[in-house]
Amino acid sequence: MRFRGGLISVLLLAACSVELDDRPGRACDADHPCQSPRACVQGMCIEPVTMDAGAGGGGGGGGSVGFMDAGVDAGTPRWQQRLHGFTNTTVDTGATLDIDPSRGNRVLAIVPGPADSQDTALAELVDLNRLPRTLEGRIRGRITLPAPVGVRGTVPILYLGSQAGQAFVRAGFDAAGQLLVESDAQTLGTAALVERFQVDGGFTAGDWVLEVSWAVGASRQVAINGVTVADTLVTGGTTTPPAELSLGIARYDGDAGGTFSVTLSGWQLADDRSVVLGDVP
Repeated sequence: MRFRGGLISVLLLAACSVELDDRPGRACDADHPCQSPRACVQGMCIEPVTMDAGAGGGGGGGGSVGFMDAGVDAGTPRWQQRLHGFTNTTVDTGATLDIDPSRGNRVLAIVPGPADSQDTALAELVDLNRLPRTLEGRIRGRITLPAPVGVRGTVPILYLGSQAGQAFVRAGFDAAGQLLVESDAQTLGTAALVERFQVDGGFTAGDWVLEVSWAVGASRQVAINGVTVADTLVTGGTTTPPAELSLGIARYDGDAGGTFSVTLSGWQLADDRSVVLGDVP
C-alpha cells in the first residue's frame, strides 16, 4: 500500500485487527497479562531490572531482580481511556453515543447524516489534571471502521486543543477516503499544518491504530499501524497547552450522505513525547 501525504510514500500492512505486541509500556490487567519476564505494574508492562544487592548494604555481590517504577522511570500516560473515561458528552438529536465501561470506556459514535442538527456524537474530556501540561505530547489509539470510508464531506473523529476550537491535533476522514490530520495555526506552529494520507484499497472495515506525537515549534509525527507516515517540521506556535480532548464524531461537513459510524478504543495521551504508548487490550 502507498501513503500519500505531500511527498511521503511509504508501505503499510493491510488493515486488520492489531495484535498486542507486548512491548514495554503496553497496557495490561488481570485478563491481559504481560509475557514473561515483564510484569504488570500500574497497568503497564514493565521490564525487570537487576539491582545490586550489595549497594550501600555491604552485601556480597550478586543481584536481585526488581521492576522499575512505572510512574517514575518508564513514564506513564497522563490519560487512558479505559482508566479515566470522560467528563462530558455532546450528542445531537438522532445521533448515538455509547460509552461502554465494560469494554474500557469504548466509544461508539453514530450520526444519521450531515445535517447540522444531527451530526455530533462526542465523548469529551475537560480536566486539566488529565490533559497535557507541557508543549509536547503523544496520543495513540484504535479506530474501528464497520465499513470502508465513504463520506461526502469531512468527518473529524479526534480532537485535542483549546476549548475555543483551536486544534493541536484534529484527525478524521475526507470525501476522498483519506485520513486527514490537522493542526491549526498558532498551535504547534505559526502556520496551519494539514496532511492527508491515502492507502491503496482505502481505509477498509477493521482496526486502524493512529499515533500522533508533537513538540510545539519543532515537529509533528504521524504513524498508522506502527508505520511512520509523516515527520514534519514546524516553527513558532503557542505557549498554552491544550485544554480539551474529544473522541467521536464532531460534525459531518457535507451536502449529502448517509449514516456514518466509528468505534474508538484504547486511546492514551501523554505530555512527554518520549513516553511509549503500547497497545491496549
